[in-house]
Amino acid sequence: MGGAEVIAWLLVLLCGGAGAYCAVRLCFRRAAPAAHRAADATEAVMGLGMAVMAAGLTTPTGVGVAVYGSAALASLVLGALATGHRAHHAYHLVGHGAMVYMTVVTAAAPRGTAGTADTAGMTGMAGMTGMPVRGIPLVTGTLLLACVAVSVAAGLRLIAPAAASAPGSASASAPGPGPTSATARSLWRAPALPDACRVVMGLSMATMLALM
Repeated sequence: MGGAEVIAWLLVLLCGGAGAYCAVRLCFRRAAPAAHRAADATEAVMGLGMAVMAAGLTTPTGVGVAVYGSAALASLVLGALATGHRAHHAYHLVGHGAMVYMTVVTAAAPRGTAGTADTAGMTGMAGMTGMPVRGIPLVTGTLLLACVAVSVAAGLRLIAPAAASAPGSASASAPGPGPTSATARSLWRAPALPDACRVVMGLSMATMLALM
């Protein structure tokens, strides 16, 4: 198994796992607010779609553009209508926009050229094999940087609670749930896991864009 194949299957496992987790949250958190359930749904679509793309499974271009484009449009509308926190809508908009872009570029690239210099080392990622056309470099680079920024922002949110509860901080001695109650929470309700999924999916999408 070559290095490109290892990368491809790591992307399948990471993105598929993150997408499946979001789908589980959607199914089991029926009493959650509509905005939270919508976030779970769109992130499940994103993660599972990335896993399908990394695995090289064929998806009709029109279907992919319609699904990811509709999700991007919904994120744009929800972000415009939101009165509070809009960051997650911007993340969804960037993610689904990148999915539309990769779907179109993949469909436009000629096949049967996996041995060219532009695609050497990418033969393990069947969904991206044969892509001497790299799309529009400026768009690719912009989306790549945006995905990295999303991952960094989500990672900072993950470490913020730990920094706030460090010894000497104001919240270190504040009463809160003990370790028993924390470990008793259901997996799909763990507050940090959605941001962890965003870190995984953002870096995975940046990797896929870099391999184009």
